[in-house]
Amino acid sequence: MVFGLFVFGLGVSPLAVVQETIIVRFFKSHGLGVSMAFGLIAGKGASFVAARTSYPLSERFGPRAPFYVATSLAGLSVLVNIFYIVASKWLIEGAGAELEAADITEEARARVGTNVSEAQALEKVAAKRRVNIRQITKLGDLFWA
Repeated sequence: MVFGLFVFGLGVSPLAVVQETIIVRFFKSHGLGVSMAFGLIAGKGASFVAARTSYPLSERFGPRAPFYVATSLAGLSVLVNIFYIVASKWLIEGAGAELEAADITEEARARVGTNVSEAQALEKVAAKRRVNIRQITKLGDLFWA
């Protein structure tokens, strides 16, 4: 059980960061606080529902039932994320959200033949938005606390 909680902890933190990044990306100009609060409430609510239903599931369907349900929901989450990856460019353009560094680089490469100065400007913006792993050690004490 301790190992399961450890693995759960490893998966929850990156997932929360990704969800918050997506929320900030789409709600940067309006409703950011409400959407962040909704995400936090949904996460806490899901934890509550999981804790509340695991025992009845194991009593009715056996001790492995909560694991199968959790694995199925994780698989559903992976499918939804794959759908988001496939449809993200369309969603971003429709919502008017700003592009990620990889999307900006791709856009710059597409525009190289049409307008060189615009493509160079997009490359510079993409370079500024890219995260270099070596620079993480330069973050201050507030980040690591």
